[in-house]
Amino acid sequence: MMLIMEKLTDKPNWHEKVFDEAIVQKWRDEAKTQSENGLYSRIMEGKTHWNEIPMPQSRIISEEVFEFCIAELRNKAPYFVKTGLIPTLDSDGNAIVKSDNLMSAELRDELKQAFETLRADQVGNVDWHPGTNDMVQNLAHPSMYPFVYNRSSFILEEQVNKENALDFVGKGELVPEITRLADFGGRFVNVCWRPEDRGTVPPEYRSSQYQWLPANVAFREDGSTEFTSYINNLHPGKYPAIYKAIEHAIDTAIPAWDQCLKEDIKFDKSVTAGRNESRFEFISEADDDDEDLWTKSMRYKRPREFRYNYLNRYRYGKPPQPSRGETLLPGKWVEGRDAILPEPKEFEEIDYTPPQRIQEKFKEHGLQVIVKMASIELTPEKPHFPAGSWHVEGQMNERICATALFYLDSENVTDSHLSFRMQTSAWLSDSISTGQDNYNWLERVFGTRLGHGGSCIQNYGDVKTCEGRVLAFPNVYQHRVSSFRLKDETKPGHRRFLALWLVDPHERIVSTANVPPQQKDWWTEASKAAEDSQGEIPGSLMTVEEAQEHRVKLMHERSRYEEKAEYNMERVSYNFCEH
Repeated sequence: MMLIMEKLTDKPNWHEKVFDEAIVQKWRDEAKTQSENGLYSRIMEGKTHWNEIPMPQSRIISEEVFEFCIAELRNKAPYFVKTGLIPTLDSDGNAIVKSDNLMSAELRDELKQAFETLRADQVGNVDWHPGTNDMVQNLAHPSMYPFVYNRSSFILEEQVNKENALDFVGKGELVPEITRLADFGGRFVNVCWRPEDRGTVPPEYRSSQYQWLPANVAFREDGSTEFTSYINNLHPGKYPAIYKAIEHAIDTAIPAWDQCLKEDIKFDKSVTAGRNESRFEFISEADDDDEDLWTKSMRYKRPREFRYNYLNRYRYGKPPQPSRGETLLPGKWVEGRDAILPEPKEFEEIDYTPPQRIQEKFKEHGLQVIVKMASIELTPEKPHFPAGSWHVEGQMNERICATALFYLDSENVTDSHLSFRMQTSAWLSDSISTGQDNYNWLERVFGTRLGHGGSCIQNYGDVKTCEGRVLAFPNVYQHRVSSFRLKDETKPGHRRFLALWLVDPHERIVSTANVPPQQKDWWTEASKAAEDSQGEIPGSLMTVEEAQEHRVKLMHERSRYEEKAEYNMERVSYNFCEH
């Protein structure tokens, strides 16, 4: 259902078409007649033992399912008209937000100019991101000059601002990797760990060596934002116009963050804007021996040894079955049964208004935001950009709670998508009563194996990353970018984007307000401009070469973290077999 609604909301003027009965009837006819093999493949993508769960013989998108989707889109349409926001791939309590008109033409032009300025300044000395085969150009990346424990200077009070940042170079003290910032007045969280986290979060999920540095952001009286400390790797004196553009981007992102972040109201209860309940009734009891869960069907059965060889030729979906009477492949038609899929509940209107707004709740406290600016550059010699890896943003040190992505500029490249998935509860068996090994119906309904080896991973779908689009989502999803390539392989092409990562506003981590600039070239340029040698070079400054060495080490550390997280997700399985 989420995939269908995501596709429909990509149609131009969907918010008007969804009320046009003639157009809806056309969509209805398409849903009834089109093959669902592709849909089933996307549902099952990446799941272990996928070929042991047959695709339903009945329609996945039933009449009831389709009508529910139309009702939900009609509910979302007025909110989209009012705000420009589309909650999509939204389940009970989680949502991604997309918008193709949230980023104004003026903001887009500002950001595109910012990218051109920074790219021009890198001519002859391009900062290619390691491991990308010189295809990803970093214009501002938090992995360069990060906070390095026992190397970077740290000032307890948030004194370093945009205007006087270089005045603090050489000041501060070192923070050993074994020290928690609780020892520095208890104002910060999680340099290495918090006692309450110990034993619940694997050590690889946080770093004892590095932390990305956010910039501090304050709210003006009119609700707009301004940076009160420098953006790491973006010189505040040299690029004031770029700072203004990114401030405008944060102003734009905040309503989308409001839409997708949860508000805790009790220890075990939270609420978010939009959908907070499942579209289906919870299944509390199901047993394969219950004939009411099945419908009879004819299946083409092949010998076991042939069937597995045949199936292994297909990665997703189900192999085509012959017509009765065909003898192209060994086997025979036998009477089987097909799972009767549950229908959704009756649709009830949903209020998509956020329960509380960030700029109201944190007006006095302000925000912390990590900034990344990157350009993916393809050439006739390098025409293909590979798919990324599954990941969440940052490590526990950064306390990132949400992402906002601004897709500014795409030229001569094919479409790309951002895919999302999430880990589900491994204790589903505690809530559903079923007989010993009698959960095949449940496997077909949930589209996953529930016995040993059935990973607790739920695919949510993917969203197109088209030019001019803003995407926002909470940092609870694993996500990855799909591959794309040049449309015309005789010409270069690019895709450019701005990423804003919001640090949990309830927390405070080390920021550029606590860490003076570490770029040696910034200090050198300032000294020359002031015609002042400044005497001895402060030891807290890093050369580009040293910063690059730390970046490689940081990336290796995070690769181990991602591998550990991936392993942990894949190995956690449902345990219905233990009933």
